[in-house]
Amino acid sequence: MTLGERIAHYRKQQRLSQELLSQQLGVSRQSVSKWERDESMPEAEKLPQLAKVLGVSLDLLLTGEEGEAPKPAEPYPVRSGSFGKIRWLFRRWGWIGGLILAAYGVAVLGVGVLARTIMGRMMPPMAWVGEGYKPFMPMQIITTVILAVGGVIIVAGLVAALILYRKRPGKKS
Repeated sequence: MTLGERIAHYRKQQRLSQELLSQQLGVSRQSVSKWERDESMPEAEKLPQLAKVLGVSLDLLLTGEEGEAPKPAEPYPVRSGSFGKIRWLFRRWGWIGGLILAAYGVAVLGVGVLARTIMGRMMPPMAWVGEGYKPFMPMQIITTVILAVGGVIIVAGLVAALILYRKRPGKKS
């Protein structure tokens, strides 16, 4: 069944004349006649009003099939059991965990800076090794590793927070 045939069918079902339908839609009777003969199509803004006057859904008018109303998705689907609840918490609020991880990274970085400052004053950069003074800087190496680990933790936490924030369920776009 074409759109024009459906318009004619539902118009007759409502016991409306082409003239009465045209008056309710604010178009000419000739326009309704052309629609029903499939010589032209109703304007897009007239379709919802046409469906309402004919007493059918817009889906039924346009396709001939009643569209199934989309089921509203659960904003935060929770599966039963402890694992499902933990999974939901992680998916919904995991980005905060990423920020906490970044905060731990800042703490590690602070410890590295503090250790480098304190140990740099306490230990000379040269140490007695074997036959004389040779460069031996164990504390500088250790503090550099601590600083690097702190920086990596900060970056990883911020990246995780950003990714989890963008993928969280129920976000408003």
